[in-house]
Amino acid sequence: MSQEFYQDQVFKAIDYTQRTFPKGEYDNCTFINCKFEDVYVTAMTFLECTFDTCDFTNAKVKSTTFTEVNFVNCKLLGVDFSVCNDFMFSAIFQDCILELASFAHLTIKQTTFRASNLQNVDFTGTNVENSIFDDCNLKGAIFENTNLEKADLSTAYNYTINPSLNQLKKAIFSRAEIHGLLANYDIKIS
Repeated sequence: MSQEFYQDQVFKAIDYTQRTFPKGEYDNCTFINCKFEDVYVTAMTFLECTFDTCDFTNAKVKSTTFTEVNFVNCKLLGVDFSVCNDFMFSAIFQDCILELASFAHLTIKQTTFRASNLQNVDFTGTNVENSIFDDCNLKGAIFENTNLEKADLSTAYNYTINPSLNQLKKAIFSRAEIHGLLANYDIKIS
């Protein structure tokens, strides 16, 4: 089955749980209030697209390419980004719910997470170098063998990151949340 090419189109209030999402390459398209819950969005390409107020809960994104994509006010519960195409992966997540999502073993340098809920997100083996976690809740997020070099977590909160298991060179943290770096050492901070 051949894939279609969509450019400069706007898709509004479409429930793709009730109709098939067309396989294709989407260039500079905007999706507003669309529902992708449990939908197979596999082996597709999204280039310079915006998803605004969309529900991607448990969407399947295997081999999908996201390049210069903006997710705004989206629900991305349980999305396994670890199986998407990480070549040229670049995204901004603004006011999103990403609970239980996974970015494990991806290279997602310079990704911006802004005012988003990242509870229980898996960043195991992920390269998030130069990424920004601005005003993000990282409670229960997994950081193990994660490259956080030059990442900005100065306004992130509720994280627990073991410095001996992650690369933190030149990463930025706030004094108020420093306990999240020391939690594994069983010490008290007063």
